[in-house]
Amino acid sequence: MTAFVTRRVVQMVLSLWAAVTLVFVAVTQLPGDPVRALFGFRPPPPEIYQAIRRHFHLDQPLPKQYALYMRDFVTGDWGRGFPVNPFGRADSGPVVADVVSASVPVSAVILVGALLVQTLIGVVAGALAAGGRHLGIGVYAVSMLLVATPVVVAAYGLRAVFAYRLGWFPLAGGSGEPHTYVLPILALAALSTGYVALLTRSELRETLHAPFVKAARGRGLSSWRVVGVHALRPALNPVITFVAANVGTLFVGLLVVEGIFRMPGLGGALFASIRNRDRALLVGLVTVVMVAVIVANAIADVVAAALDPRVRPKRAD
Repeated sequence: MTAFVTRRVVQMVLSLWAAVTLVFVAVTQLPGDPVRALFGFRPPPPEIYQAIRRHFHLDQPLPKQYALYMRDFVTGDWGRGFPVNPFGRADSGPVVADVVSASVPVSAVILVGALLVQTLIGVVAGALAAGGRHLGIGVYAVSMLLVATPVVVAAYGLRAVFAYRLGWFPLAGGSGEPHTYVLPILALAALSTGYVALLTRSELRETLHAPFVKAARGRGLSSWRVVGVHALRPALNPVITFVAANVGTLFVGLLVVEGIFRMPGLGGALFASIRNRDRALLVGLVTVVMVAVIVANAIADVVAAALDPRVRPKRAD
C-alpha cells in the first residue's frame, strides 16, 4: 500500500506540474500579445496592461518568467481579475485568491452533500431492490432513468418543477440560506445515485448466494437481518470504491450545477467571470479547478485502494 500511495503521489505531482505548465504556455507563450488577447477587440487601459505584464513577469526572460510563475502558483499569488464594464473598459477586479477562498466553502457543501445523498439513497434503494422482485423492477427502472439523465438536464428539470412551478425553493442560491443548497445537491447527486443503486443491487444479489449467507438463513434469521447485517457489508466494498473514484467526476458536474443555480461557489465564480468577460480571473479559476480535480482524483484513488485491495496494481512476479 505504501508503494501504491508513493507512486500515486508522484503521478499527482507530475500531473499538477504538466497542468500548470500548460496554462503558463497558453497564457504567455502563444503567438501574439497574450495580455492584449485577454481583452478581446478593445485594448485595455495602459495601467492595467502594464499591471498584467508585471504579474505574469512578461518583462523578464523566459526561464525567469516560468520560475516566477511557478513560485506564484505555489504561494497562492494568482493575481487579480480585470472585468470589462458595460462601456467595454477593463477595470481592476477582485483578487483571485480571495474569490477562491470565498467560493470553496459553498462548493464543499454541495459536493459533500451530493456524496452523502448518492451513498445513502443509492445503497438503501439497491438493498431494497435486491430483496424484493417487484420493488427491484421499480428501482431498476428509476436507476436507469437517473443514469441516462445528464447533470445539466437534472438541474434544469429540478429548477423548473420545484423552483419555478411549485415555488418550494428559490430559482437562484445567491442568498446562501440552507434551503438554497437542496436542489443543487439533488441535481449533482442524481446520476451517481442511479449508479450506486444499480451497483448495490448487483453486488448484493451476488452476495446473497454466498455460502455464509445461506448459513445465516439456516440459523433461522429474518430476511432483513440476513440482508442488512450479513450480506450488505461485504457487498458494499465495490460501492464505496465507486463513490471514492467518482469524486473527480462530481467535481466537474459541480461547476455546471453552480452555474445553473447561480450558487456563489467555484462554478458560479467561473460563469461570472465569463459573463463579465474577465479573462484574467477566468484563467486563474480554471487553473484552480484543474488542480482541484487532479488532487481529488489522487485522493479518491488512494481511498479506493485502501478499501478494496483489488484496485491496487499487482506486483510483478
